[in-house]
Amino acid sequence: MRRLLLAFFIFILLGILLSLVFRQHQGYVLISFNGWQIETSVLFACAAVLLGLWVLALAWRILVTLVFAPRNIRGFVGRRRQRKARRSLYTGLEHMAEARWALAEADLQALAESNEAPGLNHLFSARAAQYQQHLGDRDRYLQKAASRKSISELAVLLTQAELQIAAGQTAEAQATLARLHDLQPRHPWVLRLYAEHAMACGDYARVDQLLPELSKHAALSASRVREMSVAAYQHRLSQQRDVGGLTTTWRHMPKELRRDPEILRHYALCLKRGRADDEAANVIRNALKKQWVAPLALIFGDFKCSDRTEQLATVEEWIKIHGREPELMLIAGRLCLRNHLWGRARSYFEAAAQAERTRADALLGLGHLFEQINEADQARAAYRRGLELRASQ
Repeated sequence: MRRLLLAFFIFILLGILLSLVFRQHQGYVLISFNGWQIETSVLFACAAVLLGLWVLALAWRILVTLVFAPRNIRGFVGRRRQRKARRSLYTGLEHMAEARWALAEADLQALAESNEAPGLNHLFSARAAQYQQHLGDRDRYLQKAASRKSISELAVLLTQAELQIAAGQTAEAQATLARLHDLQPRHPWVLRLYAEHAMACGDYARVDQLLPELSKHAALSASRVREMSVAAYQHRLSQQRDVGGLTTTWRHMPKELRRDPEILRHYALCLKRGRADDEAANVIRNALKKQWVAPLALIFGDFKCSDRTEQLATVEEWIKIHGREPELMLIAGRLCLRNHLWGRARSYFEAAAQAERTRADALLGLGHLFEQINEADQARAAYRRGLELRASQ
């Protein structure tokens, strides 16, 4: 309509302009055809030509509109439906943000097939269904999303994996994550989901396989990757059934991990399990020379070394260097008890019992000592106090 009005005003302006030009010299135009003659002024002839052209253009436009009317009507209806579908999607997403899951699901599904990307509607509908504990509907929406070309397989599988993990469907999530990893083996978020799920399930062998890619593609923070590395190598060590295998695994471990107290402790305990107590004691002794870690010192007293005198001398040397730490007093008491040094054992246990963090273990040690020297009443009293403290911790 605006174009029509504009053309009309241009026509009027041109008429005025031409009338001004031909006001003094109007001239004439003579047309002769088949015995007919038409004579008129130049101004009128120009105006008639322009009017004729305008009428022809208007007639052509009307004809084209009529011919293509069905298609135009269908296009108009389709565009109107798409606008409504977009509004329905936006409303559904708003309800998702407001945690109105049922409303969100209804809005997202209302005109999903009229949207340009119906897969998005189905993906968000799957989330809304899960929040309502409707897992059957969730899976149906995911299947619908997967059948649409408007959304990638990666988007569908990621959503499916996240929802399965959240729903506690361990086996299903594992299968989906495996497919995701085959599809996008270097995708940071895929690696992160896969590794975190493996950690949660205790699948440390899987974590071990993913560690190189996790570090390379910055899928997790350095501290979290280190935690996973520690867990994976602890699993590797636990899988070894002989001391030779343990030693080989230890030597192939990165140097920075071999300095980690948790790994050191686990390696020493694995050696003890393999009855290599002397080697385990040497591992702890050498580690504590470089860095003092009290929990490592605690397990030193549990090893059954072939030279118990040297083992006790090592602990007493630590006491001279690091002071009368309760943990060291406790270890020294246990070693003196093992060496039948009753008096020294009692003094060490009594010193360890002064500290709250070692009191229960020290009292139990005293109970064992009194039992060895046939002090039954004192042994029962020490055992009772130690067990009460242990139960209250």
